[in-house]
Amino acid sequence: MKKLFVSLFLLLGLAAASNAQNIDTETIKTVIKTEKRIFFTENMQLSLDEAGKFWELYDEYELAKGEIGREKTKLFEQMIEETDGITDEEAQEMVLTLLDLQQRSLKVEKKYMKIMMKELSPKTVARFFQLNELVNSFLKTQILSEMPIIQK
Repeated sequence: MKKLFVSLFLLLGLAAASNAQNIDTETIKTVIKTEKRIFFTENMQLSLDEAGKFWELYDEYELAKGEIGREKTKLFEQMIEETDGITDEEAQEMVLTLLDLQQRSLKVEKKYMKIMMKELSPKTVARFFQLNELVNSFLKTQILSEMPIIQK
């Protein structure tokens, strides 16, 4: 468990450092993607048999979530740029878009949970989704804490 928290702390530190510096979005995404892979390698406790299946499914899962992530990044960039000067209609559209992206993301997660359950043990799948949620929550908190709040 200690190793898990050290890994998360390092990942969170990376996210914080990327916000503090003027690094382009693609570089940040590449580094975070690599760090997440290292995090899962260190914390999934996979057998040799499971590892091959897991990484194949993980890559497919990340690819399926990729477009949603790109759209969410664009939305957050738009929110950052326009926090002071948006209309009520634009604010409503942003919220609806965010909810749509969250719904699409959940649909992908449900799809891959079912696929993974056929190939991996239920405990392995549960561990992945638990760790994935933990990592994503840390990253989301870091990103959202740096975003300005939309003004009334």
